[in-house]
Amino acid sequence: MVLAQYYNFVRYGRAGYTYIMQNMQTNAGVLAEKLDAMGRFEIIGAAEEHLPLVAFRLAADPGYDEFDIAWQLAAERGWMVPAYTLPPNAQNVTIMRALVKETLSREHVDTLARDIEEACATLAKKGGAHESERRKIVTGPGH
Repeated sequence: MVLAQYYNFVRYGRAGYTYIMQNMQTNAGVLAEKLDAMGRFEIIGAAEEHLPLVAFRLAADPGYDEFDIAWQLAAERGWMVPAYTLPPNAQNVTIMRALVKETLSREHVDTLARDIEEACATLAKKGGAHESERRKIVTGPGH
């Protein structure tokens, strides 16, 4: 990964690489703002300088959880927005993480935010993921 970053730095120059990194940070900020505006999520670490990613979790218990959202996004929209439980002493906390890469345009950010909102609406209607869907979340495909 270090060599890949060095290659990009040499290829784009300082100004070009700075532009790319600032664009990724801006897109991460826009995604965080859109998720926050939904009123369903708590954004984690939004005020800090960080990698271009958005970590978030449900602000309340709507009858489904972060793993359900991750499954719904993957199954219906093809997004890979993983859900994780935190390490020991915080294992009861589940978060989701959206990594904002160079190829994630502003239009993609808008689409992702809309798809997350639609996934939540779908899950609210059906009362969360069905037990067979939950097994797919835990064991993965083919298990």
